[in-house]
Amino acid sequence: MYSFHTALQLRSGDPEIIDWLGRSYLQEQQPEKALELAGRADSSSRNSALIHILLARAYDAQDRLDEAAREIQQALKLDPHCHGAHFAQGFIAWSTGDMARAVGEFRQELELDPYEILAAYYLADAFEKQGDLEAAEAALAPIGKNAANSYLYHLGFGRVQERKKKYPLAEEQYREAIRLAPQEQEAHFHLAVVLRAQAKTADANAEFQTFSQLQSQSKCGTGQGMGRMRPHIPDFD
Repeated sequence: MYSFHTALQLRSGDPEIIDWLGRSYLQEQQPEKALELAGRADSSSRNSALIHILLARAYDAQDRLDEAAREIQQALKLDPHCHGAHFAQGFIAWSTGDMARAVGEFRQELELDPYEILAAYYLADAFEKQGDLEAAEAALAPIGKNAANSYLYHLGFGRVQERKKKYPLAEEQYREAIRLAPQEQEAHFHLAVVLRAQAKTADANAEFQTFSQLQSQSKCGTGQGMGRMRPHIPDFD
């Protein structure tokens, strides 16, 4: 973070440096510092879509979703092809239960960048929540083709198979997801569920215990957007 502060002193008002420093604050769960940093930006910097996306993430981290949404809209006015703006709108819709809008926004993001794994994963998740498992599987196909070693691909594909009650295949996918990212909680939880569905009680209990331990160690914010427990907008980069 020191290097970002130094760079900002040399290039005051540079939107990219402000963005990177702001992201550092958000990673340290200090959204108020990110807001203060963006608020000090001069008028030329405030005309950068990057700054408005940073503000949106900071507001989102404080569960101020209306303000976050306004900043995203401002970013899109300044740059209709702004990286991450449609994803951010889709994620807010997804986290508050508006799956139809989430699908539309994630699709727009993927039109701008067909290789964006996170947008494809959440598009599949939105389809799954709507009960359209074939569309969910189709949304995951590009990840499987371009990033087969992605944790998100195996987690997402496993969830679709779980919903289809193809438990052995789901188990295989969750185990691969865990191999790729042992500390991620969700795969352990879903693996426990499909193990229990297959009457593998001892293994299921062990996975539930692992999930509980990882959850207790988690330091990420839970969020209370719109009065609901919700995750914050993940960072594309």
